[in-house]
Amino acid sequence: MIEQAIHPVDSADLPPGRALGELLRLAGPTVAQMGSYTLMQFLDTWMLARLGETAPTAAGNSGMFAFSVISLGMGVLWVVNTLVSQSFGRGDFASCGRYLWQGVWFSLTFSLLLLPALPIVNGFFQHLGHSPELVEMEGSYLRIVIGLSVFKLIGTVFAQFLLAINRPNCVFVATFIGVGANAIAAWILVLGHLGVKSMGVPGAAWAQNIGVMVEMTTLILFAVRPSLRAQFNLKDWRPRAQQIKTLLFVGFPSGLQVVADVLAWSLFGALVMAKFETKAMAANTFMFRYMVVSFMPAFGISAAVTALVGRYIGMGRPDIAQKRANLAFAVTAIYMVACGIFFFLGRNVLIRAFTDDPETLKIGATLLIFCAVYQFFDALYITYNGALRGAGDTLVPAVATAVLNWSLTVFGGYLIAVYFHQFGPAGPWTIATFYGGVLGIFIYVRFRRGHWKKIQLEAPGSKIGPDSARFAGLRQIDGEACVEA
Repeated sequence: MIEQAIHPVDSADLPPGRALGELLRLAGPTVAQMGSYTLMQFLDTWMLARLGETAPTAAGNSGMFAFSVISLGMGVLWVVNTLVSQSFGRGDFASCGRYLWQGVWFSLTFSLLLLPALPIVNGFFQHLGHSPELVEMEGSYLRIVIGLSVFKLIGTVFAQFLLAINRPNCVFVATFIGVGANAIAAWILVLGHLGVKSMGVPGAAWAQNIGVMVEMTTLILFAVRPSLRAQFNLKDWRPRAQQIKTLLFVGFPSGLQVVADVLAWSLFGALVMAKFETKAMAANTFMFRYMVVSFMPAFGISAAVTALVGRYIGMGRPDIAQKRANLAFAVTAIYMVACGIFFFLGRNVLIRAFTDDPETLKIGATLLIFCAVYQFFDALYITYNGALRGAGDTLVPAVATAVLNWSLTVFGGYLIAVYFHQFGPAGPWTIATFYGGVLGIFIYVRFRRGHWKKIQLEAPGSKIGPDSARFAGLRQIDGEACVEA
């Protein structure tokens, strides 16, 4: 294996070209990782669309709700990146392994707490007014995905750990293998090949679990290599009260932010769009497959920003952390605005890839216009929220996201759908787009004010490892390939 080299250098900032290279070396594999997820979601929806509009609508609705449930735990676990990055930046390698294992213990506990809810999921979709056929598909998908959520949660822990210690290529390789397993399993189970009868929506759920389990296993194998196990204290697997307290203190608001955001959008698709019947829900699902193309790679950059901000704060250089966040926003905005232009110009052709129904085509093309407008503000939110997470500033962004999304997107969108039904799906999406603009600007202003620079997740001088003096000037860190030289 090619191991990373850590170069102790002076504490001056990098010139612009090298700063961009530093960001892209870390973000590139995570962007590719998110792109792989996006491709698989697109292919899953395309495969299910071969079975009619009900199947992909059911998978889209229940998939969003499944992620809503799991995302509380995932939001907490994303802070493993923050805590390990800051420990890594100040040379406290022993804490890196300890925070990894606290994430694993949390994953096991959280996944067990989800199991009692599985028998009642059908009733939830029934209360939303969905048809019996749709409810049965949605319930089966949700039970299968949530029942084995422990694989996704533990995989998240190890992925965030590897990103934080500057092994992003390992994360990408694991994702590539997992997505490949998912694609093969979906081809067999959803469409019915190799002598297996098509399982439809449940097949898509089982295929997703197969891919997630393969990805998790690969990530663990990368992380427990002898060199990393020794360097980052991976043998210290015991639960530790102080570290788990820090993880929950910083991570719980992050988890609430994610679940509030995802659950709100889930209800927007399954409740608000349901007021316009199944064709509108199908069009919304198809539009979201393209929206994911823009924001998932952006979340890859955001994960890299979390790691860089945490790392430079650990080194005592919040000024460089701020520069990396601004640079990341410029890169993200260029990509997402370009996506928005593409969505606007190609909206009719893009929706036609999923359906030939004239009404669904018309609604989907209209929604892609709102998707295009949304892009710049989403770039603001995603990038600077990742930067704030890297500093441990999670509570205020969580409250802002929850309050704005639920008051505007869910309740505001629902009221418009009921009392201004004549505007069609464009009515709720107008207020949802307004929400995106307000939240993006709020998070940007929060970052610019700089309160995050004063946050200390560890007491000054505490838990500094034996290499702290050597790494006090650490700035430039070379990546590694996770492949044989």
